[in-house]
Amino acid sequence: MEHQFAKRNTKSAILEYIDENLRRSRRSYEEVKAIIYRIETRLQPIDRNSEQKIQERLDWIRKWEKTDMDFTRNCVFLGESAFHINSKRSMAWKTRATTTTILGAISAEGLIKCSLRLPQPPSNKKRKRGDGVAHTSKGTVTGHDVSFLKATMDEMGRFPHMKCHFLVMDNAPIHTSDNTVKYVESRGYRCAYLPSYSPELNPIEQFWSVIKSKVKRNRFLKK
Repeated sequence: MEHQFAKRNTKSAILEYIDENLRRSRRSYEEVKAIIYRIETRLQPIDRNSEQKIQERLDWIRKWEKTDMDFTRNCVFLGESAFHINSKRSMAWKTRATTTTILGAISAEGLIKCSLRLPQPPSNKKRKRGDGVAHTSKGTVTGHDVSFLKATMDEMGRFPHMKCHFLVMDNAPIHTSDNTVKYVESRGYRCAYLPSYSPELNPIEQFWSVIKSKVKRNRFLKK
């Protein structure tokens, strides 16, 4: 069973497997947790836990330890996650639910902002790059990310004590661009970029895990 599950190569399926085994089998919680740990490790990119990546995380921590950054006091964590809003546990391997992406921002004080990125219909419009190769524009997604970043800072602006907070986010190009950095700093905040393959350094990943667990236990849509 463990081998067959790993082949499916979908992290969202891990929670389904936990549910099924805790509800239907006689395995103890510790046994199931051990299996899940092995599966999660197998599904991770090979270089995620390479010596180089581990060193990058350590260097990142040491760098920010020398500043006034405090995860519990002056940080807002941004991230996004895909949800299968209406998936059923019993049909996990047989159906594909519509994927909905949610962007969120949290701090030690709670939820700051969240936004729904609606699925985009396939576009037939293509434009040519400088090399003459046609490709589909991703401007809608980028625009939504920028709008969410602005909305998050608008919300933070309502609370004077959040001025100069760090915005902790991944190192996607849209986040690390000079224009984004200048805009964030002009609003009175600071950027902090996580090293690649380091979700464990971003508390919002645990937030998504809890939310997804609740979503899978409730059917929100009737059709």
